[in-house]
Amino acid sequence: MNITLKVNNKTHQITAPPNETLLTTLRSLGYHSVRFGDEHGYSGSDTILLDGKPVNAGMMLTAQAEGHKILTVESLGEHPEQGWKKTAGLHPIQEAFIETGAIQGGYYTPAQILTAKALLD
Repeated sequence: MNITLKVNNKTHQITAPPNETLLTTLRSLGYHSVRFGDEHGYSGSDTILLDGKPVNAGMMLTAQAEGHKILTVESLGEHPEQGWKKTAGLHPIQEAFIETGAIQGGYYTPAQILTAKALLD
């Protein structure tokens, strides 16, 4: 299937099989903050923001995301493709996680940051 995805304000034209999950597609596009936790969506490590709401990317087919705005944790903070001085550095939520030691093991941190962002937005 030919699919157009808008991820972190960047448009991607891709070809994906009808049964491919959004998790698989995002990782193949280089968005490695979206992580596999389990095949039932319990862990939440595959959380993305879909139109501003937390969604498990492993529980959604890639084709279902077409026409929606997808954000991963890579959308926060510095953006080297825009030039390092054009953004303010870390997002305030990322800074708060660092200052309070909320990073723990780190595997689930991107999902936790996105969920906090959705709650605060």
